[in-house]
Amino acid sequence: MRSAMTVTVIGATRNARVATRLTYASFRRHTPEPVRVLLADNGSVDGTLEDLRRLDWVTVWSLDERKRLAEADVARVRRGIRRLAAGLDSLAEELPDRQRSLLERVRTEIDVRVPSDEELCRHSTALDWLVTKVETPYFLLLDSDVEFLDTGWLTDLVDLAEREGLAAVGEYEPARFPVQPRLATYLLLLRTDVFRSLRVPFRSVLRFGDPDEERRWHARELDPVLDPSAFDGYGSAAFYDTAAVLFERIQQRELPWRSFPREIADKFHHLGHMSWAADAGHEYVGVELLHEHVRAANEHALHRLASCYGGGALG
Repeated sequence: MRSAMTVTVIGATRNARVATRLTYASFRRHTPEPVRVLLADNGSVDGTLEDLRRLDWVTVWSLDERKRLAEADVARVRRGIRRLAAGLDSLAEELPDRQRSLLERVRTEIDVRVPSDEELCRHSTALDWLVTKVETPYFLLLDSDVEFLDTGWLTDLVDLAEREGLAAVGEYEPARFPVQPRLATYLLLLRTDVFRSLRVPFRSVLRFGDPDEERRWHARELDPVLDPSAFDGYGSAAFYDTAAVLFERIQQRELPWRSFPREIADKFHHLGHMSWAADAGHEYVGVELLHEHVRAANEHALHRLASCYGGGALG
């Protein structure tokens, strides 16, 4: 067991109370290593946030708290811009016309705004915000739908990364049109300094090779959850899910990475889809199967909580 803190766990959750209980009850039991856990709740109304507040070993921010922090950050930036503009104004008379024109554009075109609630509660937006608070050599993305089954999983992950000099360890997800390959974010270990050197956000990105297809796409009514049928007729589309751009950059730089070895993968179980299923409406293709999966996963989680974790009372 490691005595020094080398890993910060970050994660975002929304309306997945039962799965979140199982995740952190099993995490607590099977993770004796010293870690810092930072979580963002993306507007849960089912008691998830209240459950997480009971964990004195977890730091959690609500959507409202993050919005207030964003408002304060924007106010500070705006004050700085005003001070900069005032200082430059005193030099304006001495500047050539072209530079004065550029100064005026800077003063009038810089628009710093508070993200909307919709932007703030995106899973990738929360991860991008949380990772700025990481101070350890490694950090781990953790979704709220993972059950840990045995101790040693975290030490095994870090030992593997250090032994082989890896930038990332996770589960490889191959491409399936139009979704690009990535390392799955439900459980993904990343080396902090390498991640920051790549300067890539976690957010999803949609790219088109055909400008006409791109214009047609942006003219359509967008759904909160994309499914493969949405890309019918868009042959040049390339959808980069959360962290897929990061994986592309890792490959471009030829940085070493590994998919989970079997001996590590056997120490946890991914329930799947629990962190985003609440956003899938009736228009999502396969929504009935998705809801059936969520129902079965919730039943499994409730059974595990009752039989292995004393009902899952968090504390």
